[in-house]
Amino acid sequence: MTHSPLGYLWMPGRVLFVSYFIAMGFSHLIHFRQHALVLKKKGVPLPRCATLLTIVMMICGGAMVLFAWQTRIGALILFCIIFPAPFFLHRFWKETDSYMHLSEFAHMTKDFALAGAALIVAAVT
Repeated sequence: MTHSPLGYLWMPGRVLFVSYFIAMGFSHLIHFRQHALVLKKKGVPLPRCATLLTIVMMICGGAMVLFAWQTRIGALILFCIIFPAPFFLHRFWKETDSYMHLSEFAHMTKDFALAGAALIVAAVT
């Protein structure tokens, strides 16, 4: 990736991209019980297992992309955790409060953007 002058952007871009996943993975780990309760409230089946799977996928997938080890697989792991999330967690169309509607919409579009970025990383590695 460093054969052109723009190739040097790969590392800072990779760090910025995976920082979200690694930070959220550790947040889920540190606040495991609270995250599992949120998933339960949102109707996610097996919320404790889903929280554990989320932690593993975010931290491991993020580390794989960060350290360029099996980058394509790591990016696809990140895609698999971030793409379905809005359908379970960010149902903006169900919110009646205007602020929560906008907040959930913003989270949904952010998740879709991150999913797209994960596909791009998988495609170019």
